[in-house]
Amino acid sequence: MSESNQATPRRANRKTTALIGLGVVFLIALLVNVLVSRLSLRADLTEYKTYTLSEGTENILNELDTPVEIRYYVTDDAQVMSPGERARARRVEDLLNELVREAPVKEVEITNEDGEFVKQDLKMLTVKKLNPEPNTDAEDSAIIDGLQAGVSGETNNDLYFGITVQCLDAQETIPFVPARPETMLEYDLARAVSTVHGGKDKKIVVMSGMSIGGGFGGNFQAPPQQPWMFYELLGRDYETEVIPSTSTEIPADTSTLIVVHPYDITEEAQFAIDQYLLQGGNVMVFLDPNFFYARAMAQGQPQMPGMPPQGGPAPSSNLDKLLPAWGVSYDANRVLADLDFGSEIIRRGNFSPTFLTLDRKALGSDPSDPGLNDPMTSMLNQLNMLTPGAFEIDPPEGIQVDRLVQTSEMNQLVGSFDADPTQEGGADRIREDFEPYGKSRVLVARLSGEFSTAFPEGNPSAAEEENAEEAGAEEAEGAAEEKEEAAEEEKDSSLKNATAPGRVLLIADADFIYDANVVRRQQIQGLNIVIPEMLNENLTLVQNAAEQLSGDPDLIKVRSRTTVRRPFTRQNEWYREAQSKYAEEVADFSAKAQEAQKRLGEIIAQTPDNIDQALLSPEVQAEMRNLQQQEVEFRKRERELQKEVTREFKRKLATYKFGNALLVPILIVIFGIALAIIRRKSIAAR
Repeated sequence: MSESNQATPRRANRKTTALIGLGVVFLIALLVNVLVSRLSLRADLTEYKTYTLSEGTENILNELDTPVEIRYYVTDDAQVMSPGERARARRVEDLLNELVREAPVKEVEITNEDGEFVKQDLKMLTVKKLNPEPNTDAEDSAIIDGLQAGVSGETNNDLYFGITVQCLDAQETIPFVPARPETMLEYDLARAVSTVHGGKDKKIVVMSGMSIGGGFGGNFQAPPQQPWMFYELLGRDYETEVIPSTSTEIPADTSTLIVVHPYDITEEAQFAIDQYLLQGGNVMVFLDPNFFYARAMAQGQPQMPGMPPQGGPAPSSNLDKLLPAWGVSYDANRVLADLDFGSEIIRRGNFSPTFLTLDRKALGSDPSDPGLNDPMTSMLNQLNMLTPGAFEIDPPEGIQVDRLVQTSEMNQLVGSFDADPTQEGGADRIREDFEPYGKSRVLVARLSGEFSTAFPEGNPSAAEEENAEEAGAEEAEGAAEEKEEAAEEEKDSSLKNATAPGRVLLIADADFIYDANVVRRQQIQGLNIVIPEMLNENLTLVQNAAEQLSGDPDLIKVRSRTTVRRPFTRQNEWYREAQSKYAEEVADFSAKAQEAQKRLGEIIAQTPDNIDQALLSPEVQAEMRNLQQQEVEFRKRERELQKEVTREFKRKLATYKFGNALLVPILIVIFGIALAIIRRKSIAAR
């Protein structure tokens, strides 16, 4: 009886001690949490340092010599914002505080209350957080800064969630902070700070026969076209202008010239590019042997019944005068197919070797390769090209070549018809007749150095005038001589050699910057604001190139980390492995069908005078029935093989998915069982 009474208090004491211990642990955790939150201690354990300011942002902030103010507008109210939106607002505030901590303190001259100039140490970047509640000064300030109340996607309440960056009279506004990775917001803020501090002091000119800058698209019944996203993005940081492909001169204040799919370019325009480059100009060129979206661009144009699509650009473009002078070989009629970088497209699950998904392997395999080291491309993870071309470059003396993005060795140039994945059987024909080139071809390359002219005889328009003058010399000999002398003087004034080093960036795909391939525009509910969602890093490369050629190179370091992807490259490898198992059987069936067709042609050729009678002969009829039967069997077996390829691929994919999904629960169960066994043994030992 006494032992029982003694055991009861002992168990109660243990229970009380355990409860007190839990309370103490809770208080310690709470205290540590409060102290850490006040100290703002952070540890970025992500692989790509997602939550750490990039070197480019730090450089931009350290270069500030005039105070910049950021006004952060957020309706910080638990009844208006959902918990998820409030958490996002806190992350934005944390990022702004990081920018403030990194900004330097410098001595600047300001005016005091008495109107006297005095020197004072000031933080070069400050943040003011404002809660724009209705009928308050904060709401008036938000409206003046160009913000509008949006609608919460979760609570359907009106709210403000935007940022304004101002330096003196320059101002940049992010009207609504979208839900996207912190690295993208970091770039938006770094770009805004760089823009308001330095201003738009550079001009980028786009040469194209297409409506790159938006506006009237040729159809009076259609709304005005939107600017292409790449043009819109460049317009945030530079002065931009579009000139036609028939222009005879480049604006004198052009820092970078971008030539987009010059399908209608004239020799005079190529001469203008040549002369601009020889003066130390920067040129970015997008060429394409098969502009995939050309047909889509023609759909908005008035069409003639029964005729091919009218009004869109021609699918092929070239710079036939300039490329040879730069040492560049390019086939404007053949498309590049690559088995290693091909993509699975949403059309019966087919694999297309001409729709390329380029991962970091395309940047190079050796650590010293330019693609892996150049700031323009070194941090890129995924690029997409649709039916591109390819370059082979043998540069002339004095020209340096940096091959930034290349194909694999499993590449081949193919006809544009088979290259189009919308054409039935095109991908199969490419695969069956594929002959690997064995060497990499270039998709993106930069040429730099002192170029020589592609027009040693001078301005081609002057030569045309000279020919016209010779034809009319008998009628107006005196006037013709004067014009000839003037034309000769103009011809002699053209540059034959560079007066300064120039740079050319070549990209073998115009779809590379077409909106449908690079961006999805999302409308913010309740606001007339469109947030672009990038589908790949194509435009990152273009913006990096613009910064490298004519802008702030520090923005490259910020922008290049905006998208961190781990593409599932193994899936393409599995699909190709599955295809390779059945490729030989498919090729054998195809060869038999071709042989039967050849026999039929030989029989008909024996009676060329009377084709109809030959077709009705028993021998031909039997051969045709045999051919039809073989074709039916071949098509049936081909479909079965394609299904087997798909099943093989899906089976392997499902195995890995199931393994990944099951692995963690199994490990947890094993850990729990092991822990229970250890605890039982320890209790038994007592």
